[in-house]
Amino acid sequence: MGADGEHPMSGDDVMQLIMNPTRLRIIQYLMIHQSATTTQIRSDLEDVSKASIYRQMKLLEDANLLCVAQENRVRGAVEKVYELNKENPLGDGADPLRAGLQLIDSGLLSLMSEFNRYFAKADADPVGDLLFLSTSTLLLSDAEFKEFSAKLGEVFNQVIHNKPGEGRKVRRITFISSPSEE
Repeated sequence: MGADGEHPMSGDDVMQLIMNPTRLRIIQYLMIHQSATTTQIRSDLEDVSKASIYRQMKLLEDANLLCVAQENRVRGAVEKVYELNKENPLGDGADPLRAGLQLIDSGLLSLMSEFNRYFAKADADPVGDLLFLSTSTLLLSDAEFKEFSAKLGEVFNQVIHNKPGEGRKVRRITFISSPSEE
């Protein structure tokens, strides 16, 4: 169900929702930890205000991307434990190929919008901000590609739990694997 409780969200709606940097970090946290309370997520996203975390969690829950796995009584209050919803947020009747295409299209448009906003700023400094775009065409068997992906995962795991600190900036890294018609 979508945020209105009646209609599944479109792929565009889902992508717009998750492409927000704070919501993306919440989803990433839950992908790594499987489940968490808002307090646990806040402790990892120290640079995001409490109000913003609660607001973003509510949007994700209303969109059926997060679900409450458990509720605990803590000093007279109810503390929710969240996890990612494993069901299709686009609805059971959604064509998975069409939904996948919508998600990819929306994701690419969102990235283009981010770059456009970035370069529209008077103080944009691509060199200083270490901005880059790179595309490589590789010849790999499925086994080699899986090994390559695992090695990338190991590199990510070395930094994915970093906490805010002096000189640290939020950086978005996007990798896309696509078939090539070459």
